[in-house]
Amino acid sequence: MNPRSIGFHLLIIPISLILTGCATITTNVYHSPTSLVPPISSSLLVLPPDVIIYLKNAGGNNEPRADWSEQVQSNLNEAITEYMFENGIRVVSYPSERIVDEHIDVLRQANVMMDALELSQQQGEGTTGIGGDRLYALGKGSRDQLSGFGADYVLITSLRTEVASGGRQALAVLSALGGVAISTSSARFRAGIFDLRDGQVTWANFDLEALSDIGNVVKADREEWSRAVQHILSEFPL
Repeated sequence: MNPRSIGFHLLIIPISLILTGCATITTNVYHSPTSLVPPISSSLLVLPPDVIIYLKNAGGNNEPRADWSEQVQSNLNEAITEYMFENGIRVVSYPSERIVDEHIDVLRQANVMMDALELSQQQGEGTTGIGGDRLYALGKGSRDQLSGFGADYVLITSLRTEVASGGRQALAVLSALGGVAISTSSARFRAGIFDLRDGQVTWANFDLEALSDIGNVVKADREEWSRAVQHILSEFPL
C-alpha cells in the first residue's frame, strides 16, 4: 500500500449488533444519465485497489496497519481480476501491484469525485437520484496521465475499514452489559468506472452490504472476496 494513496439469545443479540457496527445499509448504485455510448469493443484499465486497514485499539483510536493493508489489497485485486476474466471483460494490464507515484493525483481526483457522489446520495440531491444533476468527471490532466494505456475506461476501487482489537471487543461486551453501545468498526467499500474519453463517472457502487459476508477482512478467504467483488460490481455496465 502506497502511504500517499489518497472505511445468541437475548443478551448476545445487541452485542452482535455492536460488534458489526450497527450501520443501516442500502444499495447505492449510480449510473450516469449523460454517459457516452460504449465502444463496440471496450477495454478497462483496473487500477490497484486503494486500501487502508486500521486496527481500532481499546481506546477507540485507529492505527493504520501496512501489513494488513497490503494483504487485503492483494486479495481484493486478485478477486477483481478473476471477476473480469470470468465475465469476458477485456482488461488492460497495470504495470505494478500498487499505484505508482505518477498516478497518485489521478487516484486522488477520482476519490474526490466519488466522495461528492456519495455525499449527494446521502443528502438526496437532484431529481435524478444518486448523483443529482451534476457532472462528476476526471479532468483532462488526469485522463492524459492514463492515455498511454489505450483503455476506454478505468476502474477505481477503494476500501477503508477497521478491525477491532481484542481489548476493544472486550470493552464492547462489557459496555453492552452496562447498557452502553460503543463502536468497534466501520467500513467504506466502493467502486467506480470513469470513461477516459470525457472523464465521467459512468457507474459507481457504494453498497456496504458487499462486505456483509466477510466480517474480518484480514482473515477473509478467496471465496468470501469473490462474493464481495460480485456484490460491489453489481449492475456492472461493461
